[in-house]
Amino acid sequence: MKTGVILISHGSKLNTGNDGLFVITDMLRAMNRWDMVEAAFLQLAEPGFEVVVEKAVEKGAGRIVVVPLLLFKGNHVYKDIPEMIENEKRKYPAVEFIYANNIGADERIALIAADRIHEVLVEKQYEGKPRIEQPQAIVDESFEIIDRLVDLTSVPELHKPVIQRAIHATGDTEYAYNLVFHPEAVGAGIRSLKNGKNIVTDVNMVKSGISKGPVEKFGGKIICKIAEKEVIDDAKRSGKTRAIVAMQHAVHEMKDGIVVIGNAPTALFELIHLMKEGLAQPALVIGIPVGFVGAVEAKYAIKSSPVPYITNTNRKGGSAVAVSIINAIIKLAKEYH
Repeated sequence: MKTGVILISHGSKLNTGNDGLFVITDMLRAMNRWDMVEAAFLQLAEPGFEVVVEKAVEKGAGRIVVVPLLLFKGNHVYKDIPEMIENEKRKYPAVEFIYANNIGADERIALIAADRIHEVLVEKQYEGKPRIEQPQAIVDESFEIIDRLVDLTSVPELHKPVIQRAIHATGDTEYAYNLVFHPEAVGAGIRSLKNGKNIVTDVNMVKSGISKGPVEKFGGKIICKIAEKEVIDDAKRSGKTRAIVAMQHAVHEMKDGIVVIGNAPTALFELIHLMKEGLAQPALVIGIPVGFVGAVEAKYAIKSSPVPYITNTNRKGGSAVAVSIINAIIKLAKEYH
């Protein structure tokens, strides 16, 4: 069954007031998770809801999810949109209509508001003032700002520096809420490092960002096999990605160590498979691959693994955040007695 998504907003007489809905529609289309995503307006702008429903049905949608992009509940959410949906149900009885919640009072909205407030106040605060140039002073002020923007008071102590560094590396406060920690994750990472075990990465960009000195002082190595000739040759022969083959080639080096995946969802999927088969036995998996294809699914799959993990809940991720997480754990290991 094809699934269509209709984002519905109020509408404005000014074209610029409607552009945002089309931008968000394009963002959701790019995720490639639904068969079609369309925009509709309640009034004052085109296309209207009826027209968009007709278009979705003509394209073969057997299920339509209606998402009101309205901040708070009012007549539109409680009355107008449900009545419009009922009218369309009568026209298309074979189509399943699902009415999603509006945006609502969500902590992510508060974060966006906090960012906007911070941005405008920073502009005023630093008008005509000299910029900070000392590295440690920049880091210290950055962490002070992060602490003001997000509330980490209820977060476990070992998780706080990991979250702070992820936000610092990306400028994205959403990591305060979408990083997911296995209860034993940070402790397992600290023990692995102090026992001199290796860190295996999916790509060289992740490897190059990891603090090498402390890892080697503990007795471990930082390993990435994706550019090795044998991996490249095996990938060509098998028709699989180099990221997959690199995980296969690194199973012995990752035993009781840490695997850091910041780029390739296929690497995380393969690692999960290798762990289920008993071939890979790391102490910790940091799985933060980025992308529209496979990233979310791989992160969901790692949550069923018995091996401690750190991941997140959406398509965001990448080398920078993966590196920030492992470096935070390395710093903790240096401080841990």
